[in-house]
Amino acid sequence: MNIHKFIPKFQLNALVGDHGYPHNAVKSSVLVPLCDIDGKLHILLCKRPSYLKHHPGQICFPGGKFEQQDNSLKDTALRETKEELGIPEHEINLLGQMNSYWTLTGFEIKPYVAHIDCNLSLKPQIAEVTDTFFLPFNKLVERDNWVDLNFTRNHQQIVLKGFMTEYGLLWGATAQIILNLIKQVSPSNKNIPSLV
Repeated sequence: MNIHKFIPKFQLNALVGDHGYPHNAVKSSVLVPLCDIDGKLHILLCKRPSYLKHHPGQICFPGGKFEQQDNSLKDTALRETKEELGIPEHEINLLGQMNSYWTLTGFEIKPYVAHIDCNLSLKPQIAEVTDTFFLPFNKLVERDNWVDLNFTRNHQQIVLKGFMTEYGLLWGATAQIILNLIKQVSPSNKNIPSLV
């Protein structure tokens, strides 16, 4: 799949209903940057520094918490992408938004899907991003590339999905957002990894 095949599938198969948890979640958003490399769709991801207090060493999308200066969660995603990766808003072609994802830790994450030029010169903010890399979308769609991650939280067994990259394990909210995106653009594909 390339970006030209992705866009109509994403826009025509928009998920309905943005239902979450009844508690007051912390509002946040991320940008899901897509681009074509050699005619194949890829997703741009970041790796957080290991010394950070929150989510150290994790693989993530550019994004963060809603701040007072933001007019919307879309503005949050665009601001954070510029701060973290140096990508200005005029270099980002927004394709749409996905349903929010609610984390077990009390965050609502609103993903905004965008097309970027993969030849952009990224300028990672070293205090927040140690590495950036592209993952091929066709690898993410393959069920066999995902593993089950079993853990206990509040005396309850939970199974999440994980995807091993050369930069470490992709898991948690970022993995779930990717799985939701795959489900959205491939609703009839029975080979996609099942969601939690």
